[in-house]
Amino acid sequence: MTEPANGLQRWFAELRRRKVFRVAAVYLVAAWLAIQVAATVVEPIGLPGWTLRLVILLAVIGFPVACALAWAFDVTPRGIERTPDVARPAVPVPAPSVAVPAPPADSVAILPFADMSPARDQEYFCDGIAEEIINALCCVRGLRIASRTSSFQFKGRAADVREIGRALGVGAVLEGSVRKSGDRVRITAQLVSAADGYHLWSESYDRELQDVFAIQSDIAQRLARSLRGALSPRETALLERGGTRNPEAYDLYLRGQKWLREYSDGAAVAAIPLFRGAIERDPQFAQAHAGLASALALKGLWRIDMTEAETAEALAASARALELEPYIPEAHVARACLLSMQGRNAEAAQGFEEAIRLNPSAHLTYYLYGRHCFGAGEMEKAVEMYRAAIRLEPDDFQTQAMLEGPLQSLGRTEEAREANRLAGLKIERRLQARPDDVRALLLGAVQAAHEGNADRARLLGERAMAARPDDFSTAYNVACAHAILGERDRALDLLDRAVSHGRGNLAWIEHDTDFAALHGHPRFEAILARLRASTGRPGA
Repeated sequence: MTEPANGLQRWFAELRRRKVFRVAAVYLVAAWLAIQVAATVVEPIGLPGWTLRLVILLAVIGFPVACALAWAFDVTPRGIERTPDVARPAVPVPAPSVAVPAPPADSVAILPFADMSPARDQEYFCDGIAEEIINALCCVRGLRIASRTSSFQFKGRAADVREIGRALGVGAVLEGSVRKSGDRVRITAQLVSAADGYHLWSESYDRELQDVFAIQSDIAQRLARSLRGALSPRETALLERGGTRNPEAYDLYLRGQKWLREYSDGAAVAAIPLFRGAIERDPQFAQAHAGLASALALKGLWRIDMTEAETAEALAASARALELEPYIPEAHVARACLLSMQGRNAEAAQGFEEAIRLNPSAHLTYYLYGRHCFGAGEMEKAVEMYRAAIRLEPDDFQTQAMLEGPLQSLGRTEEAREANRLAGLKIERRLQARPDDVRALLLGAVQAAHEGNADRARLLGERAMAARPDDFSTAYNVACAHAILGERDRALDLLDRAVSHGRGNLAWIEHDTDFAALHGHPRFEAILARLRASTGRPGA
């Protein structure tokens, strides 16, 4: 009797999953009301006697139709879609097989929210909400969050959640949609089991724009409690931290964050006025202060005409963010980057360590810490930080490419070669998906040069320069590629172009093994001398 009972249970579970019971209940109530209204008004308004019988007949005929539609289709954040089937467990057969471990139950991927706004012009807003939820959840201990890079590869694709779960190795998927109209926003979110496609929970929020942060916090807390159970008071406080109720401030903040994610010198310059605007509209907005500090720190990283006033502004912004919200990791990271720029290495390391303590799952923190260590000459620590970043975002080509440098400096040639090979594979995958990704092009040029593929290195370098001829990072990295190939004149031309107007991190250039062929060349030494003068560091 066990098999029939189990079959019946599965049948009822499938009816619940497809919301057939819910639709049936709503239909019966609506049909009963229609019949009652018909019975009341047919005679007074002079309709024929068979009208009531027709209403009853239509109600009866419509019932199985409604149930069938409920079984076949579902309303999702992407619109009406066919409900995915759940395969019946196969009968075990006595054949050798390799057991595939189930993904951890406390692991989740946050997909970019779908833009359901009338003009379909809110992509930055939808992506920003998903990323804010990812950032918030990273503070919950024991909860594994798929990286943004991994989750966002499914953007715009009609992939089944079970496929996503298998691809990312997660037990659940959060998907949602945003409809923004005027001063109101409708956000839907649903957490779905990646094992069987069942909804663990779903919620819709129809609020004013000023409530967006509260919505994000509620979604993050519900998700965390669904997968991990009760939250500690500290975790709850972290999930409810900061925010703003000013819609204009939040919109500017998300636009600034979109630029920051590009992580280029031009992006930093574009992000700064957006964060300043957010602060003007809400001076108590801690994340906006942290964003401004981050954007200025990124500008300072490239030494893009960074003034003393801007350095002071950046330090003040990070301090203000921490004053408003002491547990905001990004403010610690920005401050650490600024201290690193000033050569205050011990204090910078403390800042990075504090940010990791607050949010041990933030890929960018480890990446920037690795860059700091490389510039400070701490190569073993740089390798450790880069590898930690790669573990968090295995598909990130940028960190993989950076790992080659400190390994080469340590004389670990075989490891450096393997790191470079893996970087090439990741860069190629990125360029297949986004052929116009300038960061992938310029790092691809460096990687190809290390591989000895001169033609590919030149081709990718030319494409990168054509796309962004005035960016420091583009000229600098393409210079690296030509230096590796032994093309010293072209490398020096590009490096001179990159560091004109005092741009460039002196410590980084001094430690960059890609320029080994240029050491001792009069033009190279002259470039370093100019940078030393601009940074107030005379001598070697």
